[in-house]
Amino acid sequence: MSTVLFWSPIKGASGSSSLAAAIAVTIGNLYRGRLLLTHLGRRHTGIETGFPIQDHRMDDPSLRLQEGGWDAVERLVLRGTLSRENICNYTTPVLEQTLDVLEGTSSFGVAPPLLSQGLVRTVLDTADQYYDLTLVDAGSGAGWGSVQHEACTRAKLAVLSLTQNMRELDAFFESVSPLSTYPTLPLMLVLGRYDVYSQANVANIRRRYGYKGALHAVPYSTEFMDAWNRRDVVGHVQRGVRSGKEPHRKLFTPIEWEQSIRQISKAILEAAESDLRLKALERGA
Repeated sequence: MSTVLFWSPIKGASGSSSLAAAIAVTIGNLYRGRLLLTHLGRRHTGIETGFPIQDHRMDDPSLRLQEGGWDAVERLVLRGTLSRENICNYTTPVLEQTLDVLEGTSSFGVAPPLLSQGLVRTVLDTADQYYDLTLVDAGSGAGWGSVQHEACTRAKLAVLSLTQNMRELDAFFESVSPLSTYPTLPLMLVLGRYDVYSQANVANIRRRYGYKGALHAVPYSTEFMDAWNRRDVVGHVQRGVRSGKEPHRKLFTPIEWEQSIRQISKAILEAAESDLRLKALERGA
């Protein structure tokens, strides 16, 4: 199973969905393979808000007639017809022949969980037969349930989004995380919207909590947030990729958003033991 789970114990402004989207597009641009990006919530929320998915459907007459997302694949699962040959037909391509998005459910008015544990199990198992890597935005906050559990049991790595808010960090490190019930699952912590000049920096956080695991930081980027608001995550990442190799960084110079996303993408593939390879344009970089 080649699944990476993104989740945050912090409800709302942790940046977990935007991180998952940026990582997916970065991997899709720099590495060879077929990728699936999905989330466990309602349609038009989470990762979907960074992509022009609805515009894409309106521009393509065949997609306007064909319903996609979790609602569609659920019906195939109930009929026993979901397969590796047809799962991609119910997704929206955001990078041609590379990255597909499986949209959320349209079950408005239905109390959570919107998806069933068995459905998530079947869809992720089927996706694993077609896609080289599946990235799942499992949401945020206290809403950890059977659906998140099912996705987590199928993951090779869990990426947790945190902030530099010390009260939130205290709560995370001093409480029992739902992920503590998966002792063999590798964890990667990511500090989103990172302020390098804050006293709550990576070194001090490690020292305060005695944390020795994988810990990365993504600096706040006005350009990325503007791109997110324009639903232009793909264009923003691609412009960074096309600019060439990473610039030489002087000692003590704060790392930039593009560099941190590239580094985290590489670390995720290594931790998930993925066999994706760099595309030719990046070899030797």
